[in-house]
Amino acid sequence: MRSLSPFIERDLMKKMVFLSGPRQVGKTTLAKQLLQRVGGQYYNWDFAEDREEILKKSFIHHKCVVLDELHKYERWKNFLKGTYDKYRDTLQMLVTGSARLDVYRRGGDSLVGRYFLFHLHPFTCGELLRPDRIGRPEELLIAQETLYSYDGFEQLLTFGGFPEPFFAATKEAHSRWSLQRRELLVREEIRDLTNISLLTLVEHLLLLLPSRIGSLLSINSLKEDLQVAYNTVRQWLEVLERLYIIFTLKPYTTNISRSIHKEKKVYLWDWSQVTDEGARFENMVASHLFKAVSLWRDLGYGDFDLSFLRDRERREVDFCLTKDRRPWLLVEAKLAEVRPEDSLISFSERLQVPAVQLVQRPGVDKRVGNIRIASAASWLSTLP
Repeated sequence: MRSLSPFIERDLMKKMVFLSGPRQVGKTTLAKQLLQRVGGQYYNWDFAEDREEILKKSFIHHKCVVLDELHKYERWKNFLKGTYDKYRDTLQMLVTGSARLDVYRRGGDSLVGRYFLFHLHPFTCGELLRPDRIGRPEELLIAQETLYSYDGFEQLLTFGGFPEPFFAATKEAHSRWSLQRRELLVREEIRDLTNISLLTLVEHLLLLLPSRIGSLLSINSLKEDLQVAYNTVRQWLEVLERLYIIFTLKPYTTNISRSIHKEKKVYLWDWSQVTDEGARFENMVASHLFKAVSLWRDLGYGDFDLSFLRDRERREVDFCLTKDRRPWLLVEAKLAEVRPEDSLISFSERLQVPAVQLVQRPGVDKRVGNIRIASAASWLSTLP
């Protein structure tokens, strides 16, 4: 069972639930396990026989229905609105998809007020150790002894948090899965949901991005590598973000003098594709933090977000967690450095917020002023 399962089951009794996330992250498994507990029927829009049953609304006599990839139906919002409004008292509806349903629902959203939205992320340290709970934000600010597994952390770092390669835990299985997944994303997901015709160039873009992890993303550089227009690269990156292949962070600029405003940083949902050791570690930390703020928002724990800090003197902090749009916690990812970075100290003092510097090696936990230096395996385990 995934940590989100009880929250989804609870909220299905109140409204529709939308569950989105990357392909092969475990949405279908979660949905079918839920159906085993509550009873109901599963349909996938990708299957022709299921499409016919969906359009006939053959599911209305069940207690619960799961509609997977329904957003590929052009009239999916009106279909859901009509069905929900008529059968809401007797039918629980879970809608799942591998594209961002929060994007597809925009534009005169006829479904507003009728659903709760959840995002399913890859496995993380905390979920593997405690799949029955989601840690609350305030736990991060308390220094405490934390249950953790360094072997599990190393396995996550090597094979990523997607279920199939993580549990297989072999280089051969990971390599095979990675190749098949890239083919699936390019030849099916991108082809089916966009009008992009230059799929080989999009695949080339996917191969270029791992080397850009942790740096400011230069669309001009990618444009030169791909020999396409600036706006074309920008649009392709938006598609990759919409399909949960990448996520981007913006710089936090409020109350930061001489901060940069335009450049973003990019990270992969599957950090195991990053070959550089330091960049992969940073991506894994980014993914843990990104998952935490996403779940906290989904569960109503507060208006949390994730960004980074950088000024024109190139002083930088990898991650800035904000609450109600104000800096709340700073996080720096370093492979082995146990002395706090000068930029981390400076920004922590200027913004008057606590900071953590995470290192890859185990057994580290100390304080230098307002900065906590901690092993990533332990500290990340406090996150959901």
